[in-house]
Amino acid sequence: GGGGGGGGGGGGECEAEGGESLLQSPLHGSPMRGSLGRPLRRKSRRPRRESKAWPLDDYGPLDLPSDIAVCRLALSFMTAWGVDADFDARCAAEIGVSPPAPVLAYGVRGHGGRLSFLTPRAQRRDRRWQCSPHMTALWSLGAVSLANTLMMCPGYDEVRNTCSSVVTHFSVTVPEAMPQLAPPSLSFLARHYCDPTEEVQAAARALLEGALQRMTPQMRQRVVEAWTPRLVPPPHHPPQPTPPKAAAAPAPSAALSRRQLLTTTTTELHAAQPPASPAEKPLPFELTSAHGVAVLILGVLVCRFGAEVDPRIHAALTSSLLALLDSPSEEGRLAAADLLSKAYLVWRSHLPQPAALIRTLFNYAAAAAAAAAAAATRPAAQGSGGEEAPPPQPPPNRFLYHSALIQVGVCEPSLFCAEMGAAAVRMGSPPRVRLAAVAYLISLVKAATKWTQSCPVT
Repeated sequence: GGGGGGGGGGGGECEAEGGESLLQSPLHGSPMRGSLGRPLRRKSRRPRRESKAWPLDDYGPLDLPSDIAVCRLALSFMTAWGVDADFDARCAAEIGVSPPAPVLAYGVRGHGGRLSFLTPRAQRRDRRWQCSPHMTALWSLGAVSLANTLMMCPGYDEVRNTCSSVVTHFSVTVPEAMPQLAPPSLSFLARHYCDPTEEVQAAARALLEGALQRMTPQMRQRVVEAWTPRLVPPPHHPPQPTPPKAAAAPAPSAALSRRQLLTTTTTELHAAQPPASPAEKPLPFELTSAHGVAVLILGVLVCRFGAEVDPRIHAALTSSLLALLDSPSEEGRLAAADLLSKAYLVWRSHLPQPAALIRTLFNYAAAAAAAAAAAATRPAAQGSGGEEAPPPQPPPNRFLYHSALIQVGVCEPSLFCAEMGAAAVRMGSPPRVRLAAVAYLISLVKAATKWTQSCPVT
């Protein structure tokens, strides 16, 4: 092979060290070709390990779908190699990925599209995990998200065990093997806690809980102290703007009393701005803002790790989670339902109306169940080539609202039975809603073993 081939046809027949390593990578879905259309030759023929899930030919996998090939290729660049030899061997055997060429330059794209690359000294495989918490969180999130994508691909059950161990690899193995590891940024992971992409969302939640799990109770308490100022006071009660100075008004005693003036003004405001429905209420804070990140981090600390916070923080968290439960964002509603139900006894004293929470969760759960039933009975569509397209997938949240509702019901059996009973006998409701109320009563009986001790007897 000659050495030429500049920028014309994709690199020509270049035999440089970096090009050779790239051509020997088993991650290409098809043979790489030079400027004349002929397959590029390798210098050496090293033995190839064949993946159990995806058989490999001389150049790459046989009949590998393009989306899976891209996921595998990206995963090979994002994974932390050289930390656990057994994990590396399983990735090569089960998934068919291997370490990329050592001449790659890693970097990130920041504000304004500006690129920042690591210096040559930091190109070692362990150095890029020691640069900053942001970069550690970024690459960990990318690797786990890609592994989740491969794990959810239908027809490839053989790779699921290895892909599921990627979370453990980044949450346990890598921190133990790298004493100088920069811990992942909690704020970065929290900003993807409600990501609209299911695989990214699951990865962010697993990595966030893993990062908090590695902390000592004293470290978690310092995290609480660091994020508390971003939460209190809640931003959804902004101070009223100072009205412009005007001429002095007549004394209240000359026209109306102070109580009458206050009542009249409040009535006019409510008449001019009718209350919005729960689905239309704007979220008083952005999930990616400092307040939104504080709500998610402190909520996870309280729910998953029992962090001790001031009652004032409990009240602010409860108020923010209730606002998030009524927000237009489906991902935000799911996160709020999960956090409120997992630590319901913690929030209970700060809930203004526990019955309203049960009704809200019931409405969401019934709507999710109806959407799942509609997706299951929908006829299969025809593809572009006349073949039958895969059946529509039910919504991934069809069980989360149900689980949250039952968890609250176990803690509030009397109130839960009263609300579900009222929904079951409400004649103006659709039949599916009434049947759902009965089904949730049955689910509570199966889930709660001691519910009869506090359930009213009639």
